[in-house]
Amino acid sequence: MKKTCVALAALLTFGGLAGQAAALELKIGTISAANSPWHKAMLRFEEVAEAETGGEIDVLVYTDGQLGDIKQMYSSMQLGTLEMGFFGLGAATLLSGADKLNLLYVPYLFDSKEDATEILNSEEFRGIYDEIAEATGVRILGAYGARSPRALQTTSGPIMTPEDVEGLRLRIPSITNLKATFEALGAQVTPMGMTEIYTALSRGMVDGQDNGFDLSIPLKFHEVAKYWSATDHAYEMTGWFVSDQFWQGLTAEQQAALTKAAIAGGEVATELTNQLDQEAIALIESTGGTYVVPDRDAFREALKDVYKQFEGELWPEGTVERIRQMQQD
Repeated sequence: MKKTCVALAALLTFGGLAGQAAALELKIGTISAANSPWHKAMLRFEEVAEAETGGEIDVLVYTDGQLGDIKQMYSSMQLGTLEMGFFGLGAATLLSGADKLNLLYVPYLFDSKEDATEILNSEEFRGIYDEIAEATGVRILGAYGARSPRALQTTSGPIMTPEDVEGLRLRIPSITNLKATFEALGAQVTPMGMTEIYTALSRGMVDGQDNGFDLSIPLKFHEVAKYWSATDHAYEMTGWFVSDQFWQGLTAEQQAALTKAAIAGGEVATELTNQLDQEAIALIESTGGTYVVPDRDAFREALKDVYKQFEGELWPEGTVERIRQMQQD
C-alpha cells in the first residue's frame, strides 16, 4: 500500500510539471560593456518583463558583443535565433529597408534629448517602425533611452573648428548620413565595429572616433584618445529591437509587457546616461585628457546642406524642415 501511495504521488508530481508550460526564452544582446548604462537598462528590462509576464518569459542579457556585432545580431533576429537587441536607434540603417532612419544623423537635427525623445516616439515615427518591421523582419519596439550627444574623440589634439577635421582618419559607423557628414569636412572615414575601436586608437590606425560618452566611457577609449571635442552634432535614442518573427508569436498581453519593460529600461538608460554625461568631463580630465567645446555654430554652418543630397531619396522631401519646425512650435 505504501509503495502504491509513493508511486501515485510521483505520478501526480510528474503530471503537474508536465502541465506547466516552459518559460519562453528571450535573449537580448548589446555591444556595450557590462555595468554600462545600457547594461543596467537591460537588467531593468529583464526584471520588468519577467514580473509583468508572471515568469512566462525568461530574459537572458548579453553584453560586450557576446552575441556578435550589430550586423550579426540583426541577422540573428531576422533568422529568429535571437529575440532582441539594444543599441543606438540609428543602427537600424544597417538593415536593408530601413534607409529612412539615416534621417537621425542629419547634423544638428534635434535641439535636445527631450526633443529627440518626443519626436522619435511620435505617430509619424511609429509608422516608419512598422514599415521597417515589414521590410526587414526586425521590429523597433520603441526609442526609449536618451543617448549622450555625439562628439569627436581624438588622439593628437582637440577639434575646435570644422577645418581641424580635414585629413583626420576617423572611425565612423557604416551609416550613410554620418559618413557623408565627415567626408564633407574632409575626413578619411574608416568604418569598424565597436569592439575594434580601442585597439585602432591605441595603435594609431585611426586618429579618432565619433560617439557619445555613453559608449566611449564604459569602453575606456579615454585611456588611448585624450581629446574630447563636444561638437554635439547629433542627439540620438537607444532602440529596443525585436525579431518580428518572435514578436508575432507573442500574445497581446506579452507584447504589452515587453513594451512596458522597454519603457522602464529606457528610463534607467536616460537617468544613468545623464549622470554619466555630468561625470565624464571630470573623469577625462582626471586621466590627463582634455575636454573642449568647439565652435558649434561654425560646424552647423559647414554642415547645413549635407542632408540635401538625401532628400527625396532616403526619406521623403521636406521631412527635415518639418522636424525642425516641430521643435519651434
